[in-house]
Amino acid sequence: MTNPTSSEALFPEFGLVTAEQWVAKIKQDLKGADLADLHWQSYEGITVAPFYTQSNVPQSGTLNTTPGQFPYLRTAKTDKNSWVNLQPIFSSGKGREAIDKAAAALTRGADGIHFIMENGYDFDVDYLIKEIDLTKVPVSYTVSTEAANFLHHLTTGLHRKRISLATLNGFLKCSPILSSESYKQLDMEHAMHLLEQTLDAPNFYALTINGSHFSNKGATLVQELAITLAIAVCYTNGLTQQGLPAESVFRNMQFHLTAGTNYFFEIAKFRAIRLLWAKVVEAYEVPTEAASALRVHASTSRWHQTTLDPHTNLLRHTTEMMSAIIGGVNSLEVEPFDSTFRQDNEFSERIARNIPIILKEEAYLDQAIDPAAGSYYIEYLTRQIALKAWALFQEIEAQGGFIPASNAGFIQELIKETSSQKFKDIASAKEVIVGTNKFPNPKEQHEYDPEKLIQSKHFDNTRGAYSYEVMRLATELHFRKKNRRPHALVVHMGTAIQEHIHATFAREFFTCSGFTTQVLKFEDVPTALAKVKDLDVQVIVMAAPERQFNEFAEAFAKGMRAQHRQGPALILADDPMQLKEELQANGFDDFLFRGCDTKEIITRIQERLGV
Repeated sequence: MTNPTSSEALFPEFGLVTAEQWVAKIKQDLKGADLADLHWQSYEGITVAPFYTQSNVPQSGTLNTTPGQFPYLRTAKTDKNSWVNLQPIFSSGKGREAIDKAAAALTRGADGIHFIMENGYDFDVDYLIKEIDLTKVPVSYTVSTEAANFLHHLTTGLHRKRISLATLNGFLKCSPILSSESYKQLDMEHAMHLLEQTLDAPNFYALTINGSHFSNKGATLVQELAITLAIAVCYTNGLTQQGLPAESVFRNMQFHLTAGTNYFFEIAKFRAIRLLWAKVVEAYEVPTEAASALRVHASTSRWHQTTLDPHTNLLRHTTEMMSAIIGGVNSLEVEPFDSTFRQDNEFSERIARNIPIILKEEAYLDQAIDPAAGSYYIEYLTRQIALKAWALFQEIEAQGGFIPASNAGFIQELIKETSSQKFKDIASAKEVIVGTNKFPNPKEQHEYDPEKLIQSKHFDNTRGAYSYEVMRLATELHFRKKNRRPHALVVHMGTAIQEHIHATFAREFFTCSGFTTQVLKFEDVPTALAKVKDLDVQVIVMAAPERQFNEFAEAFAKGMRAQHRQGPALILADDPMQLKEELQANGFDDFLFRGCDTKEIITRIQERLGV
């Protein structure tokens, strides 16, 4: 059997390849192209290189630890990479229908249940105890209001049935932040009441720190971790001041994080949070084994979920759960792929439940603990994410901790700045959302009322795809009212054979916005004007090579306005810079190019269409 800590090479016949050799080979393959073009920077400020070698990874410290060993970078697991597959089920009123649904889900592959309820006071815990064996099944609860009353009903219900709290397995998640938008205050008294009721339940976590709230609004991985740590420390300080030992707080604490689509970064994130938490535990001078009690729950990302081409969510959810599992989470849940526009339904819930089952039963991801260990790239990312998250955490602490930083608007501005940049990158297609802002399905049928969906309070407008979805659904409304789709024509001027890069972007943009699109090429303005004169189009985009730009733009715009004073919207597929006012005076309505504010452009066009 191979020694897992041995430095002996598994295949000594293959020599080490140095970084210099990699660079030489890449430069040869690039044939003169700049090597720097292969580097890119993430939203976290991490520069990613095209390759990594042993020199990029620290050769001491946490990398030489084994699973189950402090600081638990490689998880506290020592046997298998097991996780609990929870099915989220929404509950209202007494929740009996939800409980029946949960009992059925447990016979169809779910390992446990996660009830999500608005009011915990009304939930029928006696019926729950009767229908589901809480001594064997992990059952968790998210309660928006009356969480303490719910927990009291649950524990007293178990007492009446002579069921020991020691057998209870699961977690409780309530809204620890009284105002989810302002993040102004944490309720220590409420948290203390929750923990006091579950001190005799070693496998039930009553204090869940909800980091997913921030990432689902567009926060970076680093921000998600740093804010989660800051809230956890804020709770720890508040509860210890009320007399609860720090070790008891740590034993009852769970982090709820999301798994996004940046696959390798997400793997590294789940590894980094355990490393950082171990550092926090050390600072409180409690036995380091307390860090092993940390439980990490992962859910699929709302930020990345789409309404358009919704089956692509199945692919996203699969890679998201893979990164969470490889990263070593303790439990996970998959949201149904169509949850943004459809009520709960058996088909999508079954598919969601089966994604983790396939990853276990057919991909065998439960067989290896921390299989990413030793990957130069992932070890590098783990360290970089940890360093940057710790630096941001310290910045929050320097302001007095989470509450003062929130009161000063620091937390809100962090997320607002990041999400705004992400929205801009999605609008300009710098960041791709497949099926939404690139590679749309032109034959997609919407099985819902677009107008009703857009106006619904349940339609999440904080998701990355939201702006594009509103554009496309507004176009769908135009189609349903006029019984025809708006048409965008891209006029490619000049003799260049290859389509202009901005023309390509314009065509993709209007296709993704639900328009039918067409590209026509002309070598001169008179021919173009004569051809498009009688076409029934709502938008005309003119594109030309840079060296022929001045030759065509002004003449084409003046000619179009002479033919159609109130005709189609006329857009130039280029950034005119200092010529913008002059070209607008000649007849252009807008300018479309990579990096522009496409949201404003499509809004003006939709207004023009009368949507």
